Amino acid sequence: MQPEMKNIPQQLGQYLYQQINEPWLEAQLILNCEDENELECKAHYQTANNSNEHPIIVTDTIIELFNTLFENATKHQPENWTRAIFTINRQGQFNLNFERDNTGDEIITAQQTH
Repeated sequence: MQPEMKNIPQQLGQYLYQQINEPWLEAQLILNCEDENELECKAHYQTANNSNEHPIIVTDTIIELFNTLFENATKHQPENWTRAIFTINRQGQFNLNFERDNTGDEIITAQQTH
């Protein structure tokens, strides 16, 4: 059964939130789609005490959800998006950015919630 698109960001955020067992400021889930045959997904969070990226294990289910969201959001776009970055803060505010390679200034925000 296909998940409802509007619920996927909440599911991604809940997953990240549940994986962190210490005070934190921000968490990111990054999906790289440069090679259409192989998805790379990683996640990390940052704490107030240091700016190091603390890794979060990403399950296959989360990768599938994130990829579904990415494909749905970019399927009718003329651009060839190669990366999606889901960022959430401790207050639950999140945003989703899509990027493409070789153009540092070519970032758009596809969805932002406050």
